[in-house]
Parts: sequence; structure tokens; C-alpha cells
Amino acid sequence: MSQAGLSFPTSAAPADRLSRRAGRTIGRFWSRYPSASIALVVLTIVLGATILANVVSPFKPNERQGIRFAEPFTTSQDGRMHILGTDRITRDLFSRLLHGGRISLIVGLVAPTLGITVGALLGITGAYFGGITDLIIQRLTDTLMAIPSIILAMAIIIPFEFEGEFDLALVIIALSIAISPYASRLLRSHALVLRSMQYVEAARAIGASNNRIILRHLVPNSWAPWIVMLAVNVGNAIVLEASLSYLGVGISPPTASWGNLLTGAANYFADNPHLVYAPGLMITIVVLCSNIFGDALRDMLDPRLRGAD
Repeated sequence: MSQAGLSFPTSAAPADRLSRRAGRTIGRFWSRYPSASIALVVLTIVLGATILANVVSPFKPNERQGIRFAEPFTTSQDGRMHILGTDRITRDLFSRLLHGGRISLIVGLVAPTLGITVGALLGITGAYFGGITDLIIQRLTDTLMAIPSIILAMAIIIPFEFEGEFDLALVIIALSIAISPYASRLLRSHALVLRSMQYVEAARAIGASNNRIILRHLVPNSWAPWIVMLAVNVGNAIVLEASLSYLGVGISPPTASWGNLLTGAANYFADNPHLVYAPGLMITIVVLCSNIFGDALRDMLDPRLRGAD
């Protein structure tokens, strides 16, 4: 049979439609949420700079340069420039700021993801089963919420004396536990509405297991508040990590983080204010941008807020 005159669809056509659709979506988001779009661009630049810190930074983070408290834009002996000067033990501040941002952003991304995931699953499970299961989960949630997050994180971290990678893992676990009860409470209230929906009743009627209903129906339909809470808590986790490091129970030196950079510079603020301003400004920028982007996500994903000014 001759195939002359017949045309077959190519993979380029769906790809073109997908790219056009993505372009229209980005254009609508930019026109409706310009501040959130700028915040996302800033966050992308900061994230890219920290990921490529080994390439972008002119010095190694713990490499001593022999010039104590060098002024910004001072040239080193080998001709490289100290963009933000050096600290009290002659390490380049700009390089430590980038590498410290990598640690702070890892904490800011991983801790909320882990904490919100665990808390959300517990909250949804309690809302679905109700009864004694929900009672136990909510009393545990109330107990954790009664303790300030930073105090709870300190209580988890202080009994241990890990260093290096274990130190970072302990901080992430502590912050995850501190964040999880808020996620549990929020997602529980959302799941209480979903469990009475017709598609959940239909799933029960055809004999679907409880695990299938929770994982295939309740969890996917809870993505909107889940994602919004994650975006907002990135900034909260970075602030908590900085607070813990400033109090001496967070990331231990010589590993740099924005929090312990503030700790090391606090006593030299009068003569070298840039040592404090640099990490403080980075924390402020990332927290502000993540909150702006999180608010825009909430407005976009919440059907009650669509079309509202």
C-alpha cells in the first residue's frame, strides 16, 4: 500500500505546543504577579550562584590570605580581588558567603520539604481515620506547637555534638520536627473537607483500600496548600538556621553558613560593618523573595482568591 501523500505527526509538534503553552503561562504569571516574578528571578540567581560557588568564588572558603580585615575590593598578593574583603582570620568573605549560602539554602529547602511532608501525611491520615488516631496525632501536634520552634530545635540539637555532615543533618532533622506540626494542622483541616467528597465515597464503594484513598486521592488534591506552605517556610527555615548558628548550636565552624558568618562578625561591627551587612542582607533578600513568591503561589492556586486584586 502506497504511503504517498500521507503525513505523520512528528515529535516536534507536541514539543512546540508545550513550549508555547509554557511561554503563555510564564507571560500570564509575569503580568499578574510582577513582584513574585522578580522575586523568583532573584531566588534563581542566588541559588545558581551558591550551586556554582566553586566556580564563581575567587578563593576557597577556608583559605587564609594573610590580610586581616581587608577592605572590600582589595587586591590579594596573587592579583585576585577580595570583593567583600576578608574576615578576622584572613578568609575571603565573598567566597565564604557563597559557600555559606549553599549550606543555608540546603537547610532552607530540605528541612521544610521533610517536615511538611511528614506533618502533612500525619494530618491527612488523622483527618481520614478520625477517632482515636486523629486524637493521638492532634495531641502530639498540640504539644509540639506549644513549644517555640527555636527552643524545640535547640532541645533536639544540644544533647548531640555532631560535626561536619552529621551536624548539618542534625540541624535539618531538628528544623523538620519544628515545622511539621504546623503542616499537620493545616493539611488536616484541608483533608477534613476532602474526605467527604464524592470521589472519596466512590473509591470506598468500589473497595479501594485506605492507603490507596489517602495516597491516590487525598494527597494529590492537597498539593496546593502543600506547595504554598513549602514556599513560605523556606524563608522561615533559613531564619531558624541562622538563629541557631548565631546562638552557637547550629552549623559549626569552619563550615560556613549565613548564621555563623553573622556570629563571627558581631564583635567587629563597629570597625567592619560590611562583615555583618553581607550575610544579613542575603538572609533578608532570600526570606523576602521566598515569602513574596509563596504569597503569589497561594493566590494562584487557591480558587477562592483567583481574580482577586
